[in-house]
Parts: sequence; C-alpha cells; structure tokens
Amino acid sequence: MDRREFLKGAVLGVGSALMGPSKAPAAAVDDKLAAALDLRITCTTEILKQPSGKTLKLWVPVPFADREQEITGMTVNSRMPHTTTEDAEWHNKMFFFTAEGPKAGDRIVLKYRMKRKAVGTMSDVQEGPKRHLVPSEWEKWDDAITRFVDELVGRETDPVRIGRVVYDAIIDRTAYIHEACGRGVSAFTFEEKTGRCDEFHALFRSMMMYKGIPVKWEQGLLLPYPSVLKKHGEFDADCVNAHSWVKFFIGNGKWMPVDLSEAKRRPDLRDYYFGRITPNRIKLSGGRGIDLNPKQEGIVNTFPYAYAEADGIPLIYGHQYRNVLKYELAGMEIRKT
Repeated sequence: MDRREFLKGAVLGVGSALMGPSKAPAAAVDDKLAAALDLRITCTTEILKQPSGKTLKLWVPVPFADREQEITGMTVNSRMPHTTTEDAEWHNKMFFFTAEGPKAGDRIVLKYRMKRKAVGTMSDVQEGPKRHLVPSEWEKWDDAITRFVDELVGRETDPVRIGRVVYDAIIDRTAYIHEACGRGVSAFTFEEKTGRCDEFHALFRSMMMYKGIPVKWEQGLLLPYPSVLKKHGEFDADCVNAHSWVKFFIGNGKWMPVDLSEAKRRPDLRDYYFGRITPNRIKLSGGRGIDLNPKQEGIVNTFPYAYAEADGIPLIYGHQYRNVLKYELAGMEIRKT
C-alpha cells in the first residue's frame, strides 16, 4: 500500500472508502465505539544506499508497554549487533545498533504483538507534573501568543475549561496539511495558522504551559481508523505517518488526553478527542529534544521512528534508509452503546 494512501481502504468485509479529512467515513464500525485493537506488527528498517561513513549507528524506538498498550512477543532480527538502552530524561527505551561498513540491503526487523486500548482521563501519581511545565526550544511562547491566551482565557482557572477553550481556538484558527512535515514550532504555527500534528500540539503545549498547566507530549505512528482498517496493511514509518498527541494535568494526579490535529481532520470526533484517544496508534516515545542513548550527533526533535547516523552525519530518510511498518489485524473490541 502506498504510504500516501494508507488512510484509504475497505472496512473488514465492507468495500467502503475513507472520505476526505473534513468528512466522516461511511462504515459499519463507529470509531467512537472502538475500545481496543489487537495487531501483529512487523517494522523493518532497511539501508537503501551504502553510507559514505564507515560506522553506522542506528536507534530504533521500542514501543511502550503500559496500561494503554500491551506489547508481547518482541523479536529482533538483524546481522548488526544491538543493545537495549534508555534515555536519561524521558525514559524512552530503544534498540541501539552499530555496524562497521554497512551495506545496502542491511535490515533490522522488529516483530511484536500490540493490544492497544482507547484511552480516557487517567490517574498517574508517579508522574511529576512540574517537569511538563518546561517548554522545549520549539515551544517557547512570544508576546503575540500570551496576549491571545490572556484574552481567550480571561480569569478562568479551571484546567479543563482552559483546556477546552484553547483546544477549540487552535482548531478553529489553524489549517491542517497532512504531508507538510514541520518541526512543531509554536510561534511559527501561531503566525502562519497552518501545520500538522506537531504544530497543533506544540502550540497547545505552549498556551497551556504559559497558564501554568503541565502538558505531556507523546508520539508514535497513526494507523488507519477502525472503520477502515483492513485485515493487512503497510505504510512508511516516516514523518508523514508519524503522529503526536498530548495529555494535560487536571489535578489530583489525573491527566486528560487530547488530539487536536485529528479533531481538525475529523470534525465528527472533535468532542471525542477532548478527553479521549482512539486506539489506532502505536506509542513509541515521549518528550521533545531527546538525547538518545548513546547520544547522537544530530538534533532529535521527536523520536517516533528509527534514526540513523554514519560517522556522526544523519542519514537522509528515503534516500539512504527507510522504515516500513506492516500490520495484521488479529481482533477488535467494540464498546457497547
């Protein structure tokens, strides 16, 4: 399946295609009622062209195993030796591969089974909220943003109410462009009023953090919606198919998830995505401005798919290496109305 077409396809047993981003799909499965997906995943990273550097270093994110998604049966197949590491700040786990004289055709194949749930507001008393009040270098707010938020929020102090007005304001004023891979810079997004998931969520984080509300950043890969999910599928695990979402702190150890960019693409899910997250995604890492382990030479803004360097120079995706994800649908749980 072409990666530009990965959101198009038939429902299991129904030949119904996904409509454009402004329309809901005509399908037998209601996406709001999908409670969980059970998927067999194969993710392959392949060297397409032999790098000029002698030493290849490659970092592959390991999917989170937590209350939201169960990961079992993980296997790794590659001629390159690897270790399992974790970054110091955000505790993202990764496989680190290294090879001398890598060749075109060298591959890393990860296989695992994922049972992913739809997620609502959850308690997490182990997660210190204050660390999520510090913006990354891409999320620092300027005077234009602060004036806008002050006028928008007024004297409101309730985090949920503030979250909703900020959520709606960003969605209403920002155009969504799927294939424009940006860097998630808040000031630029506010000024240009356009972007994709990273832009929407960077701006949300900036506005909420400015009002003293902690916001966690999560990212991974977006799968087709349950209403259009085929038995088998394949797409590039690259910046176009990467996806981010956030959770903000509402007090008493509770975090509320929101997905602004998907709410923009799917107006029928706008209310749903304020406080809930659909299960058609893989969470692969959290945080921004990540120092991998061992530390990379380049800048890793986000880490939703494999990153590679040769003699310290980042490899070019699609030219020197490629990530392809294949899935097989093993089961789907539908919530009763």
